[in-house]
Amino acid sequence: MKSLPGVMLLAGLCIPLLSQAAADPYSLNVNISGTIVSNGSCKFNQGGTLNVDFGQVKLQGSGQNTVELQGTYQQPLTSSFTCTGDTAGLLQMKLSSVSNSYDSYQGKQVLTTDKGIVGIELLVDGNAQNAGEWFNITPDKPPVLKAQLVQLSTDNSKGVVSGNTFSASGTLTMAFN
Repeated sequence: MKSLPGVMLLAGLCIPLLSQAAADPYSLNVNISGTIVSNGSCKFNQGGTLNVDFGQVKLQGSGQNTVELQGTYQQPLTSSFTCTGDTAGLLQMKLSSVSNSYDSYQGKQVLTTDKGIVGIELLVDGNAQNAGEWFNITPDKPPVLKAQLVQLSTDNSKGVVSGNTFSASGTLTMAFN
């Protein structure tokens, strides 16, 4: 008697198949739920806060209340990292403005500074990268990251004078996306 309910269930499953022609298609919706577990992680080797100091930046007066950036100012951003565990997938980074304030420079988003005359452009392996946007990286070959000052405006409406400082804050984020 124990096998009889199994035979009845099997017979019940076969009945619709026998009533259809062999070429008729069948479709079945299957919903699966669960939790995806990933144990991969990466961390920046230097950790914590990184201050980038461009040193003395020279702005030359170029007319009535206007200034021009003199020279090129680049500083490396330490970006070495270590990944462990399941690291398969798309590894990406982005530099975001803490204040969510960006300006445009030659078609790229850059971090805005408090003085408005200069901005901070992210260079990835020597190429300008939009701030606030993800870019792909390879775990085996970390990118060379640099911060570069760029001139956003010649208008000295904020009255920048010798000895002033400027600032901007950003967050470098790495994620498996």
